[in-house]
Amino acid sequence: MDYTINPTAFVSAFTVPCSVVDKHIKLAGAAQLKVLLWIMRNMADGICIEKISQALGLPEIDVKDALQYWIEAGIINSAGEKPEKARSEETKPEKAITVRKAPVKPSREEVAKRGLECPEIAFLLQEAQLKFGRGLRQNEASTLVWLYDDEGLSAALILMIIEYAISENKCNIGFIERTAIDWINSGIDSISAAEKKIRELNEQKSAWNIVRSAMGIEDRRPSPNELKLAYKWVVEYGFSREILAEAYNQCVDNTSKFSMPYIKKILEDWHKKNVKTLEDIKSLKKPAKADKKNNYAAYDLDLAQKMLLMDEGEDT
Repeated sequence: MDYTINPTAFVSAFTVPCSVVDKHIKLAGAAQLKVLLWIMRNMADGICIEKISQALGLPEIDVKDALQYWIEAGIINSAGEKPEKARSEETKPEKAITVRKAPVKPSREEVAKRGLECPEIAFLLQEAQLKFGRGLRQNEASTLVWLYDDEGLSAALILMIIEYAISENKCNIGFIERTAIDWINSGIDSISAAEKKIRELNEQKSAWNIVRSAMGIEDRRPSPNELKLAYKWVVEYGFSREILAEAYNQCVDNTSKFSMPYIKKILEDWHKKNVKTLEDIKSLKKPAKADKKNNYAAYDLDLAQKMLLMDEGEDT
């Protein structure tokens, strides 16, 4: 079937710059295109963020982000600012002497350029928009392109990180960037390695839930160290809830408080002694033989407890 434009539609029309289609149709999100078309259609009314938000049913922050996109693209000028070319010429000397400590991420213009040059980046940005369920904001698109170009992550890996962030209910660019850097530092550079990492992270969460319930810990976000310890105790050591609860009880009985370093030492000791059941723990509590000459225990429990408490500071 052939398609044509109905000529009568041009009875009422407005102008859209060719560059919007030529350069931005693939990269601009739905919200950004809606905002621009509404502005072009209602130019006589001026640009009012609140009015655009109500007319399009978009949050004001998305309207502001869309405006920023078209300002940086050179389609819209903000009040009191000169056209894009003039601004870029004035800022060149300042950019030359600016020292950046943080990673330098691409500008909106550079993101658009890379999207046109590299099909994989265009695919990455399009898929990311679908996963986010909205158009990408400037810092989001810049970070994704930076991860691809500067940090060397493939589009598939970046999309996997986004999926993981969504599964954790943390679909924000800060969490995505931190996770990506952690994977890079861990040498994760393939899909299989990423899948293994995600399995490990999920196992850590499950192990933490077992530890938390066994020890009566409040429902809170665990630290990375706590996740690693929980994984070691539950997965590597194979300790049951009963064993974990007994370690907690001994910690509180001996110190009158909850101490993860203290529990760590108890469980490490039990693991070395091949403890598997509560009966194994009871067998470790047999009294030591007294020294016949001096009539005192062969080992000093109070001293051992003090040494553990002193070592706590080293593990925290």
